[in-house]
Parts: sequence; structure tokens; C-alpha cells
Amino acid sequence: MWKENLYQPVEILLREHDTFPIGEHQHSFFEMAYILEGTGSFVVNSVNGGEEHHNYCAADLCLIPPNRVHLFRTCSHSRYLFIRFTENYVTDYINRNAEGALDIQAGYCIRFQQSDAEMLHSLIELIVREVSEKKMMSGYLLNYYVNSVIVLAVRNLSTLAPEHDNADSSKAQYMLKYIRQHIHQPELLKLNIVAEKFHLSPTYAGRFFKRNFGEDFKQYIQKSRLKTVEDMLVGTQMSIKEISNRMGYTDPCYLNKLFQQYHNMTPLQYRKKYCDTHLPISEEK
Repeated sequence: MWKENLYQPVEILLREHDTFPIGEHQHSFFEMAYILEGTGSFVVNSVNGGEEHHNYCAADLCLIPPNRVHLFRTCSHSRYLFIRFTENYVTDYINRNAEGALDIQAGYCIRFQQSDAEMLHSLIELIVREVSEKKMMSGYLLNYYVNSVIVLAVRNLSTLAPEHDNADSSKAQYMLKYIRQHIHQPELLKLNIVAEKFHLSPTYAGRFFKRNFGEDFKQYIQKSRLKTVEDMLVGTQMSIKEISNRMGYTDPCYLNKLFQQYHNMTPLQYRKKYCDTHLPISEEK
């Protein structure tokens, strides 16, 4: 079973498909799928082992908590807005009760009160516009919009789920939080250092991470650090040398080589391709 990870606290994706390209899968994070257009069905495996089937149409919002196996099937051409965020993001930026409320056990398509449904629709329109146009300061506005969507979802969930009591799950999420807090400090992200921090042996820590996130620890760290580099290339005017120093890479040449392995382009080429057109582009390599 393929398990997808998230390499940043929040990610927003606009997608459209005639046939949904991914079969059954699961995430290590929360995902909200807002249906912008089209019809189809959403299938999710409940915690009790059964399956829930929901027919979807425009303006529906599906919520998928971490580790729930699910899939989408399209009946007509469908456009989706996916809002993905980690458990720690909800705890850090909203509150712990919100995280518990979102970890629903059943009823994965949220039914909103009329006034909240209208507010949600307005927020979604704002998110789509900012994602599509990528204006200056869009990232700050998107954070506010996403947080508002999450709060609306929490308010319209009928009951609060019990708080997590799974020690392994909690430790795994705190491990991710530690990684994000120290993403600029590679010396603190070595497996033996992280293992000591969480009172695990290095060998067990590697297996523990792989079991919880379906991905090799070192590979996850490298992808997360490169994702931060991507954000800095697009969202700042820092030179490649400055980004390399900030992220703790040995030298800019090494960062260039590593970045090309993942993206088939240099950091400067990536910046020219994706940078907000309102920001001047540094030519320094």
C-alpha cells in the first residue's frame, strides 16, 4: 500500500481529471478535497474495517485523516482543490481540540450549515485565485484562508473525536515536528542524533520512521530540505549561495548538483520558471 508523506506543514494543489490517476493509498497527514466541478465517488476505509462510499458533486468537501486508505473515482470530468496539512500544523496554529475533532472515525464528507457553506465557498474561491495567480504575499493570505477553512470544518463536525492515545503515533508526529523545526540544521537531523532525542536506538529509529511513514528516514530528510530550498527560491530574493549557507549545505555547487538530481534543472532555472513575476530574480549561482 502506497503511503504519501508531506514535506512542508501545508500544501495546496489544484487538480483535474477525467479518470483519477491514483488507486487506493493513504497519507501521513490530513487532506481536504473540495470538489470544484464534476461528479464521482469517494471511498474510504473506516477504522472499524468497513468501507464508506460517498457520491460527490461540486461544493462537497471530503476530509481524510492520516492513515485512512481511500480512493476517488470520477464519473465526469472533475476539478479538485486539495488542502493538505500535518497534525502538528493544526495543533500549532489552531489548537489541540481542533486536531482531535478532525480525526473523525466516520462520515468523511462534511455537511455544512448553510451560512458556513457560503463562507466556505467564498474562502475556496479566494484560495483558487491566489494559487492560480501567485501574487506577491500570496503565501501569507493562503495561510489565513486555509486556517479559516480548517476552523469551519471543525465547527461543522458533529462530535469531537477522543484525543490520541497511541504512543507510537504521538512520538512519530513529534519526530516530524522536530525535523521541521531543525530543517536548517543538518547536523541535528542525523539519524543517531534524532534517535537519541527520542530515546531510541539508531537501528530501531530507522525502522520506526519507515513503519510510520513508509519512507526511508534519510530520503525524507533530503526531500524536506529540498522542498524548503524550493520555497526559498520562489518566495525570497536570496542568492543561491545565501540559500546554501542558510540550509547548511557544504557549498552551492553541491546544492546545485543535488537539486538537479531531483528536478532536472538548476536552482536558478527553477527560480526563473516558478518565481513570482513581481520579484526581481538574482542571477547569482
